[in-house]
Formats: sequence, structure tokens, C-alpha cells
Amino acid sequence: MTQASIESFSLDATEVITLTELAQCCGMSPAELDELVDYNALVPLTSLSERAFSAHWLAPMRAVAKLRLDFDLDLFTVAILLEKLIQIELLERQVQALQALVPAHLRQT
Repeated sequence: MTQASIESFSLDATEVITLTELAQCCGMSPAELDELVDYNALVPLTSLSERAFSAHWLAPMRAVAKLRLDFDLDLFTVAILLEKLIQIELLERQVQALQALVPAHLRQT
């Protein structure tokens, strides 16, 4: 897989990425990703025989992998951090959706 095709995954979350590809993209080993799956922090697609993931995992996995290196975190802490990053992303999308419903003259600047 080329670097250009790896980068395109982050643009299209409907793509499927294998365990090996995700490991290459985020700089973690497949065994470490399997451990995150065991912690239920990383959820694979269930319809495939080989362990694969939605490409929407790429950005948060890159973020937690960087934080893991920066702060020398263990995998259990990475699992907690990954869950919180996903939760923050969801809340940010909800705030944006609610802000879009507020009439322009009522928005704070």
C-alpha cells in the first residue's frame, strides 16, 4: 500500500482498512491493536473474516499513538484515551449540529 492510498483513508471513512494497514498507519503493532480490541476500545468490522476496521479509526488511532509516544503510556491508558477522544469527537459534532439550528441573529460571536 502506498503512502498516498493510506492518506486517502482519512478522507473516506466508508473505506475498510485491515489490521496490518491500521498498524502501519498509526505506528503500533498488530498485537497492540489486538489488545485494544480486547479492551473494547477499538471495534473491528464483524462482517469480514479477516480482522478489519472502518477507516474512521485512522485519525483517532494516529492521535493516541502520538500521545502514547509523547507521554510513554501503556496500552490500557491508550484504550481509555481512545474512548475519550471518540467521545469528544461525537460531542463536537453534536455541538456543531445544534449551532447550525440557531438563527444567525442569535449566535454569539
